[in-house]
Amino acid sequence: MTPERRKLRRAELIQRIRSVERMQSVAAASEAEATRARLFGVAERTRSLAAHYAQREGDIVGADLRSGKAMGDQLQRLTELSEKQAEEAELQSQAKREVLAQSDMRLRKAKESRRDLVRQIVARLEKG
Repeated sequence: MTPERRKLRRAELIQRIRSVERMQSVAAASEAEATRARLFGVAERTRSLAAHYAQREGDIVGADLRSGKAMGDQLQRLTELSEKQAEEAELQSQAKREVLAQSDMRLRKAKESRRDLVRQIVARLEKG
């Protein structure tokens, strides 16, 4: 096999590897975004439920008031936890999008490198 053919095969292999890497990055970014959306939804529903129990302070019966207060406190803690998880998911989603952008750039460079190599080979063949 000629050195040019080996270089071309190597460039094609790098391009295929970069394509697979990009597909994996797309899948990871999509999964991270879905997780983020799900956790933000949970945080919103928990916040809404906590607000509902906070409004129940006007209950007439003391036992209802105490149980409502306890439930409200637990929901408040859950709200804080779910918001924290949603924020962490947002950070992960951003990181995955950055990895995807880098992957896109590497794939683009691999394609350009392969194209340049093909042009060089064709130019040498035309001269030779």
